[in-house]
Amino acid sequence: MIKLVVFDLDGTLADTLKDLGTAMNVALHGEDLPGYSMEEYRHLVGNGIDRLVRDTMADAYTPEGAIRVKAAFQAYYADHCRDFTVAYDGVEALLNRLTADGIATAVISNKPNQFVPEILSALYPHHSFLGAWGQRDEFPRKPSPESLEALIAQNGYQKSDTLYVGDSNVDVMFAHNAGVRVCGVSWGFRGAAELREAGADYIVNSAVELYEIVKGKAL
Repeated sequence: MIKLVVFDLDGTLADTLKDLGTAMNVALHGEDLPGYSMEEYRHLVGNGIDRLVRDTMADAYTPEGAIRVKAAFQAYYADHCRDFTVAYDGVEALLNRLTADGIATAVISNKPNQFVPEILSALYPHHSFLGAWGQRDEFPRKPSPESLEALIAQNGYQKSDTLYVGDSNVDVMFAHNAGVRVCGVSWGFRGAAELREAGADYIVNSAVELYEIVKGKAL
């Protein structure tokens, strides 16, 4: 029986792609570097800000330049992280149903920690998450499992009671590294093929299907 559902944020609970890509392009252009299309950002985001900076700077990467690009990204994103970001269809109703059923919910993301509560409070103002963690200094980023293991243990749950939900191969590896089942969502940034190849335990196409997985109808 699932008692705790832990979600990824970007591409799972929230479509943040345009705001992320726009902020990174602004930061890159500030260094006279080329930007990327939103379609390209689908495959660039998800591994944390430091990896995003390194990958987008490509051959122009230097440690000093990366510091400037990261700072410019964070400054712009702080003011524009909700310009185009929206909740995915059906997710708010899903969260409400899980709460009504007594199932706890939480979030663990590779997004910089300061942005996670702001986006969640804007998109899901009436929902209470057990925890909402972005990238934090005390834990390595996903797919290292330490943050998921800590959240489960700190709140008195078992890994067997927990389901992680995400949209990328990083999310699949993260959950499996922690010994937790994972459900991939096809509506996110990466799509079903990547999730299937990564070995997701379940893949769903809608929030209704995800609810059925959580309630055990497809377990």
